[in-house]
Amino acid sequence: MARYYQMGRRVTSDGTIVYKRSHRLFRLKTGAPLEAGFEPPLRLELDRELPHGRMPTFYESPALIARKAFHEDLLAAGVSNLQTVPVVIVNPEDGSQNHDYLLLNIVGRVRCADMRRSKHRSIGPGMNVVDKLVLAGGVPAGLDLFVADEDTDVMVVSERVQQRITAKGYDDVWFEELS
Repeated sequence: MARYYQMGRRVTSDGTIVYKRSHRLFRLKTGAPLEAGFEPPLRLELDRELPHGRMPTFYESPALIARKAFHEDLLAAGVSNLQTVPVVIVNPEDGSQNHDYLLLNIVGRVRCADMRRSKHRSIGPGMNVVDKLVLAGGVPAGLDLFVADEDTDVMVVSERVQQRITAKGYDDVWFEELS
């Protein structure tokens, strides 16, 4: 049986936070292709309280915003369901711009959670926060990266992606094997 892992960002006390400053009416992290009319680049702004903090391998909000090198590693691991959009991250303190990130829109949303065994909470009609995902099965063969339909903030990767990213030594990316 194939093994899958939840992937996330290990947040540090000196880590930066970004806010969306363009495309405010466009929905991200849906597991579907970007809406028509989404014109690059996506503009983000660093939080004013920590504009010179550590820039992570990727941000999870407002979407998967990753360094270009991380994107290359995902491609090398076989991930083929990403739409990429250039990102500009602006430092509000001095106006400097960082162009080393891409919006990685994951085109793949899979109903995969065993909600009876997963640890989750409802935050409204049809809206869940899944804190501990337990797979119910039904992951399409060959899908190496997807978001859970039950909570699109949950990113799931195949074992080969987990192995590739772990081997690259990213210290701010975590994985949890899913049962």
